[in-house]
Amino acid sequence: MLIESFRLDIEVADHSAQVFEYEATARLQVDIREVLPYLNATLKNGSYFADGPVFSWRLDDHKVGFWYDRIAVDHLGSREQAKQVIDQLIDIVNDVWERRGEIKPDTVMYENLQPLELYRLLPKTNCKACGEASCFNFALKLAAAMIELRQCGPLLSDAEYSVQLQQLEYLMASKRPLL
Repeated sequence: MLIESFRLDIEVADHSAQVFEYEATARLQVDIREVLPYLNATLKNGSYFADGPVFSWRLDDHKVGFWYDRIAVDHLGSREQAKQVIDQLIDIVNDVWERRGEIKPDTVMYENLQPLELYRLLPKTNCKACGEASCFNFALKLAAAMIELRQCGPLLSDAEYSVQLQQLEYLMASKRPLL
């Protein structure tokens, strides 16, 4: 186990006067910089910055930052949720660290998926079967890894969209290095 203990700091977020939410930071007792390239190889749609080193990622609607000495997360509704999410992130780090022998570390910075690029390949039916108000909202969440491609019913069930489905699956599966 890489992270055995940490100090949890929970604060009220000050970036929005309209929404009350918390931010949490796990202050680590161990340096985790060695696990960051393994997280980059394992977690979808993250961003690795070798000069930090920092790995940023989204877990549902939470922005997460992994530094060598801390893990921070935002958009938390309660102190209890803060503790749960931090515990989940610690478990992810420890799991990836335990499996590092099976994972090829990745130190490349990748281009993030662009919502408009994904939207152009969607059916554009705005059917709401995915739970989103529009196909563009679906594309925004798809690019941020907050929703899965399989949640688009028309794309999966209508043969008319088979080429677009293949292209979207390719885009979702491939990471593209920044030049």
